[in-house]
Order: sequence, then C-alpha cells, then structure tokens
Amino acid sequence: MKLGELKALLQARGLAPRHHLGQNFLIDPALLAAIPKDAGVQAGQPVMEVGPGYGALTESLLHAGARVLAVELDRGLASWLRERLAPAMEAGHLQVVEGDVLGDRGRFHPEVEAWWDRNQTPLVVSNLPYGISGPFLSRLPQRSLLGACLLLQREMAERAAAATRGGALSPLAVRLSLRFEVQLGRKVPRQVFWPRPEVESSFLHLRPRQDGLQSAEDQALEPVLRFAFGQRRKRLLPRLRREFPQWAALLESLGVEEEWRPEKISAKLWMQALKGLES
Repeated sequence: MKLGELKALLQARGLAPRHHLGQNFLIDPALLAAIPKDAGVQAGQPVMEVGPGYGALTESLLHAGARVLAVELDRGLASWLRERLAPAMEAGHLQVVEGDVLGDRGRFHPEVEAWWDRNQTPLVVSNLPYGISGPFLSRLPQRSLLGACLLLQREMAERAAAATRGGALSPLAVRLSLRFEVQLGRKVPRQVFWPRPEVESSFLHLRPRQDGLQSAEDQALEPVLRFAFGQRRKRLLPRLRREFPQWAALLESLGVEEEWRPEKISAKLWMQALKGLES
C-alpha cells in the first residue's frame, strides 16, 4: 500500500498514528518482504506480532504461510485490521487480540497466554512499539519460543545485546544472553517508517540456546540481578551478603573481588553461581 493511499484510508476512518503508543508504521515494501525470511518463518508456524498497526507486516507474515496472532492496543486499528484481513481470519490463519499485550502481574494478555499455551514454541516477529520494548523483552527468558525477530529502537537493541557485544551489562542483557543466542541485526533507516521516528532503529534476533537457562532458573536469577544492578555504582558483595548471602558466597568462591561492581561480573559468572546454587 502506497503512503498516500494509507493516509487517505486512515483519515476516512478517523484514524492516525498515535505518538504516545509508539506507532511508527513500516511502509517499505522491500523490508516488509524480507522480514519473514530473516525471521525464518516457515509455512504453518505460529507467529505472534505485537503492534501490527494497519497490518503491513501481518500481510507479509501471512503470505509466508504463518499462522499469526496480532496483538493491537489501538481499538480503531484492531477493527480495521479485522476488516482488511477478514479472509485470513475466516480461514483460521489470523487471530486479532485487542488489548495490552503486557497484561498484568508479569503475565501477557489472557488471550495471548491461552494462545501461547496452545502453541508452545512460537516465533515472535514484530515492529515492537518502543514504549513497551523493555518490559516485553524482560518476559521472554521465562517463555518457550522458537525465536524472535524484533525491530527496536537502536539504543534498546544495543543494550539487550550488551552481554555478547561487550557493552554495559544490565539485568535484561544478562538474562537474555543466558537464555538465547542474541544477535544485533541490521540498522534500519528512518525513512522506512511513517511517521519517521526521532531515533535510529535496529533488528534484534533471539534464538534459544541449547544450554540456556530454564524458566525456573531465570525466575531464581531475576530478583538477584535486579537487586545487584539496583545500585550499580556500589560494591556488590557487601550488599549481597545482607540480602542474598548464599549468592555472595558463591560469587566470592568464583573469584569475584570485594571491590567489584555489578557491571564487572560476566553473564558466565552469574550462570556458574546459579549452577552452584542448584548443586
């Protein structure tokens, strides 16, 4: 769909991109055609797309043979998506969920939870709304999935891939690297979006590691990392001894020194400490 046609169709329905929802629609046909291939989409695979907007990427995923769950917070766009792609819905290839994918209490929207339970290991392929990228990514290490191909703000993608790229570590970067093979993908120019965002964008690719953490292990590690990085400028071991003494003893036995701050402790060391805790 050409940009002029898209603008006219949105206007006719009283719709427009909403900045506070992070709505920057993909409008480049070549990129839209490439994403399913880059994500490894195969015919018949279940794929979740968050923030489909007017459905350009949704159409590309359907064309590749995916069975798509599209989760859209904007009521007007969700309604238009159902109208535009009604044949795919009638054929059982598309389900549209209207609502906030994040749900509450650390769980996804109830319809997403039910869909995930049915499909077990789906792909996640999205031009992810920037405002939810951090909370959304933080839930993936405790999920079974075949992989993810996410278009993110460049800064967020770099932070998420920091453990494999030598960048500044964070709880999210450590957890993602222990669950997935994390790859920072190509940069995407601003002109492939409408409206054009004020920030640079990049793809982030996740593939489960064969030796990656299990969901229960991530659940045990996540609060310790959150505490450790909560005061990242302070020495870690003295603080851990008060709140998580067993973790402090394990890290010390692995060579962590008294003066170290959390950024100096590699994801590998956190993994070794976790395994020590389990033994």
